[in-house]
Amino acid sequence: MTATACTLLAAGGLTACHHTADPRTAGTPTASRSGAPPRSRRPAEKGGAKPRATRPPDRNAATTTRTLKERGPLPPVFSHIPVHGKIVFITIDDGWEKDPTFVRLIRERHVPVTLFLTDLAIRKDYGYFRGLQRAGALIEDHTMTHPYLPRLSYERQREQICTSADIYARQYGSRPTLFRAPYGATGRDTLRAARDCGMKAVFFWREVVTGGRIAYQTAGRLHPGDILLVHFNPNMTDDFKRLLRTIDEQGFRPAAIKKHLPARYFRR
Repeated sequence: MTATACTLLAAGGLTACHHTADPRTAGTPTASRSGAPPRSRRPAEKGGAKPRATRPPDRNAATTTRTLKERGPLPPVFSHIPVHGKIVFITIDDGWEKDPTFVRLIRERHVPVTLFLTDLAIRKDYGYFRGLQRAGALIEDHTMTHPYLPRLSYERQREQICTSADIYARQYGSRPTLFRAPYGATGRDTLRAARDCGMKAVFFWREVVTGGRIAYQTAGRLHPGDILLVHFNPNMTDDFKRLLRTIDEQGFRPAAIKKHLPARYFRR
């Protein structure tokens, strides 16, 4: 595969190449793979359902060239952040379950987490996530209703991303600049919509955590800079404790994404 092809695929959110450069100078995404559409309209990620592979996104070269000239480059896609030392990054999606003991766990242990929240899942209790925010959690964007974005037009994808970001700015005092697509399904229009909603980076993952157990992509263990995908679930506190034990047993520690990406990813 040529370097050019590698860059194009990475920009579309596909597994095609591994980006190992320091994100302080990164201009292209890290390798990632996309998820598949749900079988029903109920968000399939609830409770930690594992994402599936999907087809490559459609590409329209003329549209892409025009868009890049007019509005700048597409945001990078991260499934891994190059770091020094044995650290990993915990991200938590959706927000369907709201266990108050989980807030205490995060606060008392000072665990850095990044939350990619779906408005449909959290709108009945925005206050729960303010508690996590006060405990140090970073609140980011995961759409309004958790649709499979590649099936939507650019305009509808933009509405899904921008509207939730606007709501979170009002609710939490800070507008998200990081985005994760539901199911990880990210096409070129998704990246365009994310960019046009002010998102500076799109996040994927290296490991999926279900019931506190890690499903590894490579070599059956964690690697420095891995991004872990967790979901809010009914047994959240106990499952999260199990995850923290596994991370510790492998000699790793969770770290804050904001401390390991350049400031430009958080400028609003």
